[in-house]
Amino acid sequence: MADVLVMYKESDLTPMVITKEHIRKIQACITGRVYWCGSEDEAIERGYDAEVLFLWGGSGPMPEQYCARSANLRWIQSFSAGVNPIMDGPISHLPVRLTNAKGIHGKTMALTTIGYMISFMRNSQELYRRQMKHIWDKKFDIQPLEAEGMTVGIIGAGAIGCEIAKLSKSLGMRVLGVKRTVTPLTYFDEVFSNEELDTVLAQSDFVIVVLPLTDETRHLFGREKFRIMKPTAVLINIARGPVVKEEDLIQALECGQIGGAALDTVEEEPLAKDSVLWDMENVIITPHCAADSRAYIDRAVHMFCENLRLYERGKPLINEINMKKRY
Repeated sequence: MADVLVMYKESDLTPMVITKEHIRKIQACITGRVYWCGSEDEAIERGYDAEVLFLWGGSGPMPEQYCARSANLRWIQSFSAGVNPIMDGPISHLPVRLTNAKGIHGKTMALTTIGYMISFMRNSQELYRRQMKHIWDKKFDIQPLEAEGMTVGIIGAGAIGCEIAKLSKSLGMRVLGVKRTVTPLTYFDEVFSNEELDTVLAQSDFVIVVLPLTDETRHLFGREKFRIMKPTAVLINIARGPVVKEEDLIQALECGQIGGAALDTVEEEPLAKDSVLWDMENVIITPHCAADSRAYIDRAVHMFCENLRLYERGKPLINEINMKKRY
Protein backbone atom coordinates (compact mmCIF):
# COMPACT_ATOMS: atom_id res chain seq x y z
CA MET A 1 0.00 0.00 0.00
CA ALA A 2 1.11 3.53 -0.74
CA ASP A 3 2.33 6.10 1.75
CA VAL A 4 -0.02 8.90 2.83
CA LEU A 5 0.84 12.52 3.58
CA VAL A 6 -1.56 14.46 5.82
CA MET A 7 -0.89 18.14 5.18
CA TYR A 8 -2.90 20.35 7.49
CA LYS A 9 -2.48 22.87 10.27
CA GLU A 10 -5.29 24.47 12.25
CA SER A 11 -5.79 28.15 11.39
CA ASP A 12 -8.27 30.97 11.80
CA LEU A 13 -9.52 30.15 8.29
CA THR A 14 -10.05 26.46 9.02
CA PRO A 15 -10.22 26.06 12.82
CA MET A 16 -10.72 22.29 12.77
CA VAL A 17 -8.25 19.99 14.46
CA ILE A 18 -6.59 16.80 13.26
CA THR A 19 -5.43 14.72 16.20
CA LYS A 20 -3.03 11.83 16.74
CA GLU A 21 -6.07 9.58 17.01
CA HIS A 22 -7.08 10.55 13.48
CA ILE A 23 -3.58 9.72 12.26
CA ARG A 24 -3.75 6.33 14.00
CA LYS A 25 -7.04 5.57 12.23
CA ILE A 26 -5.51 6.40 8.87
CA GLN A 27 -2.43 4.31 9.65
CA ALA A 28 -4.65 1.33 10.53
CA CYS A 29 -6.05 1.35 6.99
CA ILE A 30 -2.74 1.02 5.16
CA THR A 31 0.47 -0.95 5.19
CA GLY A 32 2.51 2.06 4.08
CA ARG A 33 3.56 5.01 6.21
CA VAL A 34 1.60 8.07 7.26
CA TYR A 35 3.43 11.38 7.27
CA TRP A 36 1.93 14.44 8.96
CA CYS A 37 3.00 18.03 8.52
CA GLY A 38 1.49 21.48 8.70
CA SER A 39 2.64 23.05 5.46
CA GLU A 40 4.01 22.55 1.98
CA ASP A 41 7.41 23.97 3.01
CA GLU A 42 7.65 21.47 5.86
CA ALA A 43 6.81 18.57 3.54
CA ILE A 44 9.46 19.63 1.04
CA GLU A 45 12.05 20.25 3.77
CA ARG A 46 11.51 16.79 5.22
CA GLY A 47 11.62 15.13 1.82
CA TYR A 48 8.15 13.59 1.98
CA ASP A 49 6.87 12.14 -1.30
CA ALA A 50 3.70 10.13 -0.77
CA GLU A 51 1.34 8.56 -3.28
CA VAL A 52 -1.73 9.92 -1.45
CA LEU A 53 -2.20 13.47 -0.17
CA PHE A 54 -4.89 14.38 2.38
CA LEU A 55 -5.48 18.12 2.79
CA TRP A 56 -7.94 20.99 2.98
CA GLY A 57 -8.65 21.94 -0.62
CA GLY A 58 -11.47 24.39 -0.14
CA SER A 59 -9.63 27.67 0.38
CA GLY A 60 -6.23 29.24 0.78
CA PRO A 61 -3.00 28.46 -1.10
CA MET A 62 -2.56 24.93 -2.42
CA PRO A 63 0.74 22.95 -2.29
CA GLU A 64 1.46 23.50 -5.97
CA GLN A 65 5.23 23.28 -5.65
CA TYR A 66 5.10 20.06 -3.62
CA CYS A 67 2.69 18.43 -6.07
CA ALA A 68 4.75 19.48 -9.11
CA ARG A 69 7.94 18.05 -7.54
CA SER A 70 6.39 14.78 -6.42
CA ALA A 71 7.40 11.64 -8.31
CA ASN A 72 4.86 9.46 -6.50
CA LEU A 73 1.68 11.52 -6.11
CA ARG A 74 -1.32 9.76 -7.65
CA TRP A 75 -4.35 10.85 -5.63
CA ILE A 76 -5.43 13.91 -3.62
CA GLN A 77 -8.29 13.66 -1.11
CA SER A 78 -9.66 16.96 0.13
CA PHE A 79 -11.61 17.00 3.37
CA SER A 80 -13.59 19.95 2.05
CA ALA A 81 -16.40 19.60 -0.47
CA GLY A 82 -15.22 22.57 -2.51
CA VAL A 83 -11.96 22.07 -4.38
CA ASN A 84 -11.92 25.10 -6.66
CA PRO A 85 -8.44 26.23 -5.54
CA ILE A 86 -7.14 22.87 -6.78
CA MET A 87 -9.13 22.80 -10.02
CA ASP A 88 -8.33 26.44 -10.83
CA GLY A 89 -4.57 26.02 -10.48
CA PRO A 90 -1.68 24.04 -11.99
CA ILE A 91 -2.39 20.94 -9.88
CA SER A 92 -5.37 20.27 -12.13
CA HIS A 93 -2.97 19.63 -15.03
CA LEU A 94 -1.08 16.91 -13.20
CA PRO A 95 -1.87 13.19 -13.72
CA VAL A 96 -3.52 12.83 -10.31
CA ARG A 97 -6.98 11.78 -9.15
CA LEU A 98 -9.04 14.13 -7.01
CA THR A 99 -11.75 13.30 -4.48
CA ASN A 100 -13.61 15.49 -2.01
CA ALA A 101 -15.67 15.19 1.16
CA LYS A 102 -19.07 15.77 -0.41
CA GLY A 103 -21.80 14.33 1.79
CA ILE A 104 -20.29 14.77 5.23
CA HIS A 105 -21.66 18.31 5.58
CA GLY A 106 -25.32 17.63 4.97
CA LYS A 107 -26.78 17.51 8.47
CA THR A 108 -24.78 20.47 9.75
CA MET A 109 -25.41 22.70 6.74
CA ALA A 110 -29.10 21.82 6.78
CA LEU A 111 -29.32 22.80 10.44
CA THR A 112 -27.58 26.10 9.70
CA THR A 113 -29.93 26.78 6.79
CA ILE A 114 -33.01 26.13 8.89
CA GLY A 115 -31.56 28.57 11.42
CA TYR A 116 -31.33 31.28 8.75
CA MET A 117 -34.93 30.69 7.68
CA ILE A 118 -36.26 30.73 11.23
CA SER A 119 -34.34 33.94 11.90
CA PHE A 120 -36.11 35.67 9.02
CA MET A 121 -39.52 34.18 9.78
CA ARG A 122 -39.41 35.06 13.47
CA ASN A 123 -37.71 38.50 13.19
CA SER A 124 -34.77 37.24 15.24
CA GLN A 125 -32.32 39.87 14.01
CA GLU A 126 -34.59 42.75 14.95
CA LEU A 127 -35.27 41.20 18.36
CA TYR A 128 -31.53 40.92 18.96
CA ARG A 129 -31.01 44.57 18.00
CA ARG A 130 -33.72 45.54 20.48
CA GLN A 131 -32.10 43.41 23.18
CA MET A 132 -28.81 45.25 22.66
CA LYS A 133 -30.69 48.54 23.15
CA HIS A 134 -32.66 47.19 26.16
CA ILE A 135 -35.98 47.69 24.33
CA TRP A 136 -38.97 45.56 25.38
CA ASP A 137 -41.23 45.84 22.32
CA LYS A 138 -42.94 43.14 20.27
CA LYS A 139 -44.50 45.31 17.59
CA PHE A 140 -43.19 44.75 14.06
CA ASP A 141 -43.92 46.24 10.64
CA ILE A 142 -44.23 42.63 9.46
CA GLN A 143 -45.53 40.18 12.05
CA PRO A 144 -43.55 36.96 12.60
CA LEU A 145 -44.33 34.21 10.10
CA GLU A 146 -44.86 30.48 10.41
CA ALA A 147 -43.12 27.86 8.28
CA GLU A 148 -46.29 25.94 7.49
CA GLY A 149 -47.17 26.41 3.84
CA MET A 150 -44.11 28.43 2.85
CA THR A 151 -42.14 27.32 -0.21
CA VAL A 152 -38.45 26.48 -0.20
CA GLY A 153 -36.56 26.29 -3.49
CA ILE A 154 -33.38 24.23 -3.18
CA ILE A 155 -31.10 25.02 -6.11
CA GLY A 156 -28.78 22.03 -6.24
CA ALA A 157 -30.75 19.08 -4.90
CA GLY A 158 -27.80 16.88 -3.99
CA ALA A 159 -26.82 15.33 -0.66
CA ILE A 160 -26.87 18.63 1.25
CA GLY A 161 -30.05 19.74 -0.48
CA CYS A 162 -31.78 16.52 0.53
CA GLU A 163 -30.92 17.10 4.20
CA ILE A 164 -32.33 20.64 3.94
CA ALA A 165 -35.48 19.24 2.33
CA LYS A 166 -35.91 16.73 5.15
CA LEU A 167 -35.83 19.40 7.85
CA SER A 168 -37.97 21.79 5.80
CA LYS A 169 -40.70 19.17 5.37
CA SER A 170 -40.67 18.53 9.12
CA LEU A 171 -41.70 22.19 9.50
CA GLY A 172 -44.59 21.79 7.06
CA MET A 173 -42.94 23.62 4.18
CA ARG A 174 -43.44 22.95 0.47
CA VAL A 175 -40.12 21.90 -1.04
CA LEU A 176 -39.06 22.38 -4.67
CA GLY A 177 -35.73 21.17 -6.02
CA VAL A 178 -33.57 21.95 -9.03
CA LYS A 179 -30.97 19.48 -10.31
CA ARG A 180 -29.20 18.55 -13.50
CA THR A 181 -31.02 15.24 -13.90
CA VAL A 182 -34.64 15.19 -12.80
CA THR A 183 -35.50 12.21 -10.62
CA PRO A 184 -38.06 11.80 -7.81
CA LEU A 185 -36.50 12.64 -4.43
CA THR A 186 -37.71 11.93 -0.93
CA TYR A 187 -38.91 15.04 0.94
CA PHE A 188 -39.32 17.04 -2.30
CA ASP A 189 -42.77 17.96 -3.55
CA GLU A 190 -41.45 18.59 -7.06
CA VAL A 191 -38.07 18.39 -8.80
CA PHE A 192 -37.21 20.55 -11.82
CA SER A 193 -34.37 20.62 -14.33
CA ASN A 194 -31.72 23.34 -14.48
CA GLU A 195 -33.59 24.80 -17.46
CA GLU A 196 -36.68 25.22 -15.26
CA LEU A 197 -34.88 27.24 -12.57
CA ASP A 198 -36.96 30.37 -13.19
CA THR A 199 -40.17 28.43 -12.48
CA VAL A 200 -38.85 27.57 -9.02
CA LEU A 201 -37.55 31.09 -8.31
CA ALA A 202 -40.95 32.63 -8.99
CA GLN A 203 -42.63 30.38 -6.41
CA SER A 204 -40.08 30.29 -3.59
CA ASP A 205 -40.17 32.19 -0.30
CA PHE A 206 -36.63 30.98 0.41
CA VAL A 207 -34.14 30.33 -2.41
CA ILE A 208 -31.31 28.16 -1.13
CA VAL A 209 -28.18 27.95 -3.27
CA VAL A 210 -26.28 24.67 -2.91
CA LEU A 211 -24.48 24.65 -6.28
CA PRO A 212 -20.85 23.92 -7.12
CA LEU A 213 -18.87 26.73 -8.72
CA THR A 214 -18.44 26.02 -12.42
CA ASP A 215 -18.26 28.13 -15.56
CA GLU A 216 -22.02 27.65 -15.89
CA THR A 217 -22.90 28.65 -12.31
CA ARG A 218 -20.56 31.63 -11.89
CA HIS A 219 -22.77 34.71 -11.41
CA LEU A 220 -25.85 32.58 -12.14
CA PHE A 221 -27.71 34.66 -9.57
CA GLY A 222 -27.67 38.18 -10.88
CA ARG A 223 -30.04 40.93 -11.90
CA GLU A 224 -32.22 38.74 -14.13
CA LYS A 225 -32.80 36.08 -11.48
CA PHE A 226 -33.55 38.62 -8.75
CA ARG A 227 -36.24 40.15 -10.97
CA ILE A 228 -37.99 36.77 -11.10
CA MET A 229 -37.95 36.17 -7.34
CA LYS A 230 -40.73 37.33 -5.04
CA PRO A 231 -40.15 40.77 -3.47
CA THR A 232 -40.44 39.06 -0.06
CA ALA A 233 -38.12 36.16 -0.96
CA VAL A 234 -34.87 35.50 0.91
CA LEU A 235 -31.74 34.28 -0.89
CA ILE A 236 -29.56 31.89 1.13
CA ASN A 237 -26.11 31.08 -0.24
CA ILE A 238 -24.27 28.24 1.51
CA ALA A 239 -22.43 27.17 -1.64
CA ARG A 240 -19.75 29.30 -3.33
CA GLY A 241 -19.67 33.08 -3.21
CA PRO A 242 -19.18 33.74 -6.95
CA VAL A 243 -22.38 31.86 -7.80
CA VAL A 244 -24.05 35.15 -6.75
CA LYS A 245 -23.10 38.42 -8.43
CA GLU A 246 -22.62 40.52 -5.34
CA GLU A 247 -23.08 43.91 -6.99
CA ASP A 248 -26.47 42.86 -8.36
CA LEU A 249 -27.49 41.34 -5.02
CA ILE A 250 -26.76 44.60 -3.19
CA GLN A 251 -28.86 46.54 -5.69
CA ALA A 252 -31.73 44.04 -5.36
CA LEU A 253 -31.64 44.34 -1.57
CA GLU A 254 -31.41 48.15 -1.57
CA CYS A 255 -34.34 48.64 -3.92
CA GLY A 256 -36.55 45.98 -2.31
CA GLN A 257 -36.47 43.66 -5.29
CA ILE A 258 -35.99 40.77 -2.85
CA GLY A 259 -36.69 40.62 0.86
CA GLY A 260 -33.34 39.59 2.30
CA ALA A 261 -30.26 37.39 2.13
CA ALA A 262 -28.26 35.03 4.31
CA LEU A 263 -24.69 34.71 3.06
CA ASP A 264 -22.26 32.14 4.38
CA THR A 265 -20.07 32.73 1.32
CA VAL A 266 -19.25 35.89 -0.62
CA GLU A 267 -17.40 36.65 -3.85
CA GLU A 268 -14.15 37.56 -2.11
CA GLU A 269 -13.45 36.20 1.36
CA PRO A 270 -13.18 37.57 3.91
CA LEU A 271 -15.90 40.11 3.19
CA ALA A 272 -14.39 43.60 2.94
CA LYS A 273 -14.83 45.65 6.11
CA ASP A 274 -16.39 48.48 4.11
CA SER A 275 -18.95 46.28 2.35
CA VAL A 276 -22.48 47.66 2.68
CA LEU A 277 -23.70 44.10 3.27
CA TRP A 278 -22.46 44.22 6.88
CA ASP A 279 -24.91 46.94 7.88
CA MET A 280 -28.01 45.88 5.99
CA GLU A 281 -30.79 44.99 8.40
CA ASN A 282 -32.18 42.35 6.05
CA VAL A 283 -28.88 40.49 5.64
CA ILE A 284 -27.25 37.77 7.74
CA ILE A 285 -23.50 37.34 7.30
CA THR A 286 -21.62 34.27 8.58
CA PRO A 287 -17.91 33.57 7.90
CA HIS A 288 -18.17 30.46 5.70
CA CYS A 289 -18.91 28.26 8.69
CA ALA A 290 -22.24 26.62 7.79
CA ALA A 291 -20.61 23.18 7.74
CA ASP A 292 -18.45 23.54 10.86
CA SER A 293 -19.02 21.21 13.80
CA ARG A 294 -17.08 19.20 16.33
CA ALA A 295 -17.76 16.07 14.29
CA TYR A 296 -16.50 17.45 10.97
CA ILE A 297 -12.97 16.05 11.00
CA ASP A 298 -14.16 12.73 12.40
CA ARG A 299 -16.50 12.33 9.43
CA ALA A 300 -13.83 13.48 6.97
CA VAL A 301 -11.27 10.99 8.26
CA HIS A 302 -13.88 8.21 8.25
CA MET A 303 -14.63 8.90 4.57
CA PHE A 304 -10.91 9.07 3.76
CA CYS A 305 -10.34 5.69 5.41
CA GLU A 306 -13.17 4.20 3.36
CA ASN A 307 -11.54 5.57 0.22
CA LEU A 308 -8.13 4.25 1.24
CA ARG A 309 -9.56 0.74 1.47
CA LEU A 310 -11.18 1.13 -1.94
CA TYR A 311 -7.95 2.52 -3.40
CA GLU A 312 -5.97 -0.43 -2.08
CA ARG A 313 -8.40 -2.86 -3.74
CA GLY A 314 -8.44 -0.97 -7.03
CA LYS A 315 -12.12 -0.04 -6.65
CA PRO A 316 -13.84 3.22 -7.72
CA LEU A 317 -13.33 5.98 -5.16
CA ILE A 318 -16.09 7.86 -3.36
CA ASN A 319 -16.64 11.39 -4.72
CA GLU A 320 -14.07 11.28 -7.50
CA ILE A 321 -14.15 14.51 -9.49
CA ASN A 322 -13.95 14.75 -13.25
CA MET A 323 -11.36 17.49 -13.76
CA LYS A 324 -12.72 18.40 -17.20
CA LYS A 325 -16.34 18.69 -16.07
CA ARG A 326 -15.23 20.18 -12.72
CA TYR A 327 -17.65 18.12 -10.64
